[in-house]
Amino acid sequence: MTNKARVASELFGLGAGGGLEKLTIHYKYGKKKSDKAEALFNPSEISTSRSVNYRQKLAVNKGDAGYFDIKQKLLSVEAATLSIELFFDTYESRSEAATWKRAASSLLTPTNPFQSGDATDVREHTQKIVNLALPDTELHKPPVCTLKWGEYETIFVGVMTQVDERYTMFLANGTPVRATLSCSFVEYRTEAHLKASELHSADVAKTHQVRRGDTLQSIAAEEYNDPSLWRLIARANGIVNPRELRPGTFLAIPKLRP
Repeated sequence: MTNKARVASELFGLGAGGGLEKLTIHYKYGKKKSDKAEALFNPSEISTSRSVNYRQKLAVNKGDAGYFDIKQKLLSVEAATLSIELFFDTYESRSEAATWKRAASSLLTPTNPFQSGDATDVREHTQKIVNLALPDTELHKPPVCTLKWGEYETIFVGVMTQVDERYTMFLANGTPVRATLSCSFVEYRTEAHLKASELHSADVAKTHQVRRGDTLQSIAAEEYNDPSLWRLIARANGIVNPRELRPGTFLAIPKLRP
């Protein structure tokens, strides 16, 4: 016979004493305001992914005829993505830890979908998360979300790119009381993050923050190991007078063509 309490523990993170650290999504809206959305049931799985793009070509190894070596050149490292499913059930009262187990066991035992009990509209909980896919009316961009869960601290920082809603239980009047949200996020990276992750070689495009005393020649020497290439930097940034470099500004450093 299936131990429903054990199933609830495995699926939703319930401890032996009924304690539960809930996954929360913290986000900012407007310029100074912040809020959070909390999961009713913790996810049983979180998936992350990152793509790294290479260009490959075969090269003959001259020391051994007939042997081919595959050379790979890094093209780009894509932003990481995260996928998560969140389950919501407002059919049962949320007053005690035992009701969490009853809600979990209802997944294993069919329930009359037209009973009323003390159910409330599940959209009171789901809509807050669904709205994270909409652009902020003040900032004109989606809010940056930080997913946190107990001892894991920050799981992911990103922007929601997709949310799918699935309602699977209703009251007699049509009110939805059970839902699953499938959410996708893409990693949020500031200009500082991008700068820190740049490859330090002359064959990739990057940026350089002008320091006091810098000249285009000194920057070309630092980036290309050749001060005579300063005109590449000047053209890439539309610089007419190379003596007018302002400390603190960022210059695009184009990659050298082979």
